[in-house]
Amino acid sequence: MANNVPSIKTPVLLEALRQTDPKIREQKLSKFIKDYFGHSNIKLLYSDKVLLSKLLIEYNVENRVAFGYFAESIYQQRLLNLGGATTNLLAAINAASKNADHYLLYYFFNYYAFSLTDGGNTIDAVQSFRRAKKEAILINDYYSQVIVDINISDIYYKNGFFIQSIFYLNQAQEILVANQVTDPRLLNIIYYNKAENYFRMNKIDSLKKYNALLNDPQCGSYKIYIFRNRTNYYLSILNNDYSKAIKAMKALRTDTLYKFDDTDEQNLANAYYKANMPDSARYIINHLLTKSSQNNHPETKFHLYGMLGDIAEKKNDDKQAAYNFKMALQQSVEQINRLTQVGNISSQMNIEEMQNTYIQKEEAYKRQRMWLIFIVVVSVLTIATGGMLYRNITQKRYYEKLLFFAKKEELAFINSHEVRRHLSNILGIVDMIRHSDNKDKDYKEAENHLLQAAENLDEAIKNISHKLDS
Repeated sequence: MANNVPSIKTPVLLEALRQTDPKIREQKLSKFIKDYFGHSNIKLLYSDKVLLSKLLIEYNVENRVAFGYFAESIYQQRLLNLGGATTNLLAAINAASKNADHYLLYYFFNYYAFSLTDGGNTIDAVQSFRRAKKEAILINDYYSQVIVDINISDIYYKNGFFIQSIFYLNQAQEILVANQVTDPRLLNIIYYNKAENYFRMNKIDSLKKYNALLNDPQCGSYKIYIFRNRTNYYLSILNNDYSKAIKAMKALRTDTLYKFDDTDEQNLANAYYKANMPDSARYIINHLLTKSSQNNHPETKFHLYGMLGDIAEKKNDDKQAAYNFKMALQQSVEQINRLTQVGNISSQMNIEEMQNTYIQKEEAYKRQRMWLIFIVVVSVLTIATGGMLYRNITQKRYYEKLLFFAKKEELAFINSHEVRRHLSNILGIVDMIRHSDNKDKDYKEAENHLLQAAENLDEAIKNISHKLDS
């Protein structure tokens, strides 16, 4: 592809833009912009940035201004213009804030916190994570809350506050359990980060527990190869089996499936140092100290310079030992300043946690209140409906009773006037015939009258039967 041809119009971006659900579209667009502008050919990014703006307008994307600033921020970061990157990211946050877009605010604050952490700005990084946590609570996104807790725990870990780090990891795990969120990827991260803390605390039993969890066949696949192999050699180090640990790390260094990074280099240097192989340790340490990735990590440099000082002292190189200890002291002073800052924000974070808890409880109260209102309304409607049914039934019974009495009186009238009258006529005719001297003659004369009275009686009885059936 020619360098002047934009490459951003990919199926991934188009699929994101065509999403009809605004929330899903925001999630996909945010991830795409972060990944694409963070890793694509920098020579193409300017043209891609222009094309992205056109596509955002073409697809009428909400908060396209915020997305534009976000892309520009990452682009400036790739150009190593950190001031421009920060300015544009804050502009993106401001644009999302105007539209009260809590998901984008969560995403941008979280991203900003990572940038600040990489720059060694612990205070502002924690503040940004705290804001991200607030937004995650407001959108009721348990996954995002867990991610923020893991990120905060990582800051504590890097500053040597292992107990506090584990506290936030426990909090993250509790959120998963409480909301029945099953995500092996998150559990892997939590288990591994706990293992890291217990390794630094020299707590081998706790390390064994989380190493076993990571080696469980049911465990998820996310970074599991790295997590398992790293915690495996951690156990060898805590068991003082340095030769086994060194052998494992040297094998991992050439393993294409394993991402051997600065953490492993530091652990290898420590193992060499403790195995009484100072030259190998010193070689790795000097290499690490020249890397730009260590520029904002005085806690690591303090440890590395300290080891160099010990190595020089054992070799009776007092001048080199003094220099290394001096450098270690400088890193210690900087680290103490950072630790003091972290200590100062610890109380602020406790307050923030109380505020977050209040927000969560308030949201829970709102949901409970809505359910209570719903239940009350349903109860009132049920009672009202029940009352109406009862009233209808009562009225029905009342009118049925009136109708019954009316029918009863009508039947009594028919019985007493119609039936009895016709029956009396029949009985009178029969009695007259029975006492007659010429029964045959009198019967013939009364036959028609008798038949007529019988028919009238039958009609009266039918009338009664009809009344009973109706």
